[in-house]
Amino acid sequence: MIRLWQISDDGDIVEFKFQVEEDTSAGIVMYSRSRKATGFVGSVIDNYPENYRQHIRRHLFEMAEEKNFPEQYTIAWY
Repeated sequence: MIRLWQISDDGDIVEFKFQVEEDTSAGIVMYSRSRKATGFVGSVIDNYPENYRQHIRRHLFEMAEEKNFPEQYTIAWY
C-alpha cells in the first residue's frame, strides 16, 4: 500500500508526498502535465522494490488522463 498526499499543483507540476506501507519515511513524486512524465525527488523510493515505483507512476498517469489529482489517494494491491 502506498499513500499519496498532494503538496502543490501549479497548473503543470503536481507534487505529492508518498509513504509506503507503515514506513515512517516519506518521499516526493512529481507529475508534469506538459511533459507527461514523473520524477522522484530524493532516494526514498530506492529503498523499495521497483513495483512500488511502477504503481505510483501508473496511478499518476491515470489521474492525469482523468484530469483529477485528489488531495489524498491510496494505492492498494494484493
